[in-house]
Amino acid sequence: MTGSLIAADNGVLDRFTIPFGTWIEQIVNWVTLHLGWLLDGIKWPFDFLLRHIVDDFLVELPWWVLVLILFVVAWGVRNLTVAVGTAAGLVVCGLLGPEYWTQTAKTIGFILVAVAVCVIIGIPVGILSGRFDSVWSVVRPTLDAMQVIHAFVYLLPFIYFWGVGRIGATMATMVFALPPLIRLTNLGIRQVPEDVVEAARAYGAPEGRVLLDVQLPLARPAIMTGINQTLLLAFSMLGVAAIMGAGGLGQLLFRALGQQDVSLAASSGLAFFILAVVLDRIAQPATGASSGLFSRTLAAWRARKVPELLLEHPDFNPGLSAAEGNAAQGVAQGVHPRERVAIAVTAVGAAVMVVAVLLPWASGAALVTSYSRRADEALPGMTFNGLAAQGGSWFGIVLLVLAVAALAGCVAVLARPGRTPRWLAPDGAALLATAGLVVALAAVLLQPNDNAVDFERGAGPWVALAGGVVAVAGGAVWLRIAPAAPRRPLRRRVGWASLVLGGLAVVLALAAVFSTWSIDRREGAVITPELQAQIDEVMEKARAGEIEQAVAATEVAVIRAGAKANAADLIDGASSRGAGLGLVTLGIAAAAAVGAAVTAGLIGFADRRRWVGGVVAMGLGLGLIGLAIGWAGSLARATDLKFSSGVGVLFAGLAGLSALFAGRLVVAGFERTLVYEGSAQVHATDRKETTP
Repeated sequence: MTGSLIAADNGVLDRFTIPFGTWIEQIVNWVTLHLGWLLDGIKWPFDFLLRHIVDDFLVELPWWVLVLILFVVAWGVRNLTVAVGTAAGLVVCGLLGPEYWTQTAKTIGFILVAVAVCVIIGIPVGILSGRFDSVWSVVRPTLDAMQVIHAFVYLLPFIYFWGVGRIGATMATMVFALPPLIRLTNLGIRQVPEDVVEAARAYGAPEGRVLLDVQLPLARPAIMTGINQTLLLAFSMLGVAAIMGAGGLGQLLFRALGQQDVSLAASSGLAFFILAVVLDRIAQPATGASSGLFSRTLAAWRARKVPELLLEHPDFNPGLSAAEGNAAQGVAQGVHPRERVAIAVTAVGAAVMVVAVLLPWASGAALVTSYSRRADEALPGMTFNGLAAQGGSWFGIVLLVLAVAALAGCVAVLARPGRTPRWLAPDGAALLATAGLVVALAAVLLQPNDNAVDFERGAGPWVALAGGVVAVAGGAVWLRIAPAAPRRPLRRRVGWASLVLGGLAVVLALAAVFSTWSIDRREGAVITPELQAQIDEVMEKARAGEIEQAVAATEVAVIRAGAKANAADLIDGASSRGAGLGLVTLGIAAAAAVGAAVTAGLIGFADRRRWVGGVVAMGLGLGLIGLAIGWAGSLARATDLKFSSGVGVLFAGLAGLSALFAGRLVVAGFERTLVYEGSAQVHATDRKETTP
């Protein structure tokens, strides 16, 4: 009886249906038939921007021009470090595969258009909301609705009115990303101190001047944060935009998910991550005293008629900040004669490494690419230097960069001790020299391909190794006598973070030894008729309903993965048929772990000892990263189809990164000691080499 009553009650709801969907359908049909001119007017700016910015400009640009443009933009709004990271990240995105650069350019353009429209709409609306409560009372519930409603819900009207494609996707992205910018602009305007605003009005400033000269400058951090959050939200919509046919990196990721292609998913996911980090760093509000290049240029332009104003700007008058620092922090200690000798030895070793790159590295066959390219297995009568693809290739390039950077550190300390960028210092030069030694050692120990019967190793790697030894010896003496101390006293306890990171480096190096360093699929087909029959059988079971579609897809993926593994010649890091770099990685990681243990305080808490241990860990870790880049980069630079480096390279690079951070936890806190005016006493002098 009760069940029938409940059923009757539910039946009442079924009989009395509100035809909301029908109402909306009628509205959509009427708008489509009678307001086509309005829809075209709304569509036009998006279509114009996408065609001219994305199709006709960004996609058509040479890759290096776009990288240069974003490098300049990042340097202008942030700093040189962000600019270099931006350029490197974009280059990596382009190297992930044939389609990736075009899709990366399309993604940048898509985000640029969406964020630009958000800024054009959001900042004025936010200003009005901040200045007028009546506007905010209307805008606030609208923003609440925009943020509460799921993105898939308001995708529908854009699809109905403007169809599937990037225009509707851009509009949907704008709606999703707009609320933070309006809210933060409103908040920034409202948080301007009322007494400051009233003071401006009391001096007779009109409302326009109050807004432009008082409220907007003081609200700038909040507005910039809003732009940054809008950009990140727009980026998070790329996957949804790909469903609507917007293209870009989201299209690659969507395809990878549909095809269950692990390789494509990993590569597109990495490109997503890199591009998101790059754009986030560019759009972040600047912190610190130093302003960006564009800000400094604007300040110089404003002071063009009264140049004396720049004397009060610390970015244009280094003496101003130096004078302030002299009174409070002292002056960096100068370079004494013994230190000059150590610097000279380090510089000589680094210079030898630079020269070694130009010497012969291989003859008769290629050093690295004899593994990846059959044509390089026999090159009779030919000799290659450290920069040639068949010679040192990326090992030589990495070595050259490290050696030049070490030389720059030596010159910088001699010219401006204590006033250079952080890593142009004794510890920076020493760790760069150590990393160069590791790369040179890897080039010397790298076993040539068995098929390269006429290969002869040139003098270049051996000369680089000798230069690395000299540079490291000079760096070791330099570290022992350089006047340096921690900014804050180190804690007299074991640094477990450094220990854990050092141990992790060894674990990752072990994984690199037993992992694949090269994958050769140049022989035969991957999917044999027998394996194809297994795949067809699984799919037939799925169509018959015997197994679920998801289970069938997983089984097919397992079959394909097994086929790829069986059809490929996999060479691990310890194989005698390979380069043997896995064992080299393990030895270097073990030495880096010892350095991490020293910097953690396992053999004493003396500051200088821990500093030197950290430099050793960082140098060896950076060298492992250089080794990984050298192997993977050389194979990618010149290779046959169906040959690639393996995951062991990734483990080697991660081991180096772990060791790098293990040492950095202590080394980053050191600086050149200071001498106060009128006193010969050195601030934060070296502590005695004692342990409790």
